[in-house]
Amino acid sequence: MTKHFLRELENLKRDVTAMGGMAEAAVANATRAFLQHDGELARSVIEGDDEVNALELRIEEECLKLLALYQPAARDLRYLVSAFKIINDLERVGDLAVNLAERALDRRGEQARPGIAELTRMSDHSRDMLRRALDAFLTLDGDRAREVMDMDDAADESLRQIYESQVKALDAGETGFESAMRILASAKYLERIADLSTNIAEDVVYVATGEVLKHQDS
Repeated sequence: MTKHFLRELENLKRDVTAMGGMAEAAVANATRAFLQHDGELARSVIEGDDEVNALELRIEEECLKLLALYQPAARDLRYLVSAFKIINDLERVGDLAVNLAERALDRRGEQARPGIAELTRMSDHSRDMLRRALDAFLTLDGDRAREVMDMDDAADESLRQIYESQVKALDAGETGFESAMRILASAKYLERIADLSTNIAEDVVYVATGEVLKHQDS
């Protein structure tokens, strides 16, 4: 491939990384808005989603242009195909951050409830997975990507623990139904972000090695 094509690939990688940074920041801000009852921060996450969507469309156009102009093969082709999938996953991460921000608006004025500490830990874990997956994409490091995949079980376990804690709190009269549902919905959003980070990691392994991991048993 020409030097121009390689330069375009680097620009594409930069844009995907930037989109990933925006998505990760949206999750961080939405979580903070939820935990701190910060309506202004929650609204900024919701309003900022348009920027994530616009970047997704720009990257899609760039991928199509590179495919049409250079007709890449082997690893370069896998890279472009995976970039398409990764930006779609990042757009969905942005949507989940918006959902979390909307739950933050719902709980304005609500006192601290059981499950907040667990939710905080789950947010940290899911964001760490996303960050590691993007780092693996930046370096096309299949081993680092597999480490992200191994982290997904912990996210699933956190969701289970939060569900059990909310059921217990409801039975004990320590929380209300609507509050418990907000905690559970937020935990589910974070678990989906962990799943999407795993998808990105699988795509990194595909680019690096050609191995397709999706739908394989763990």
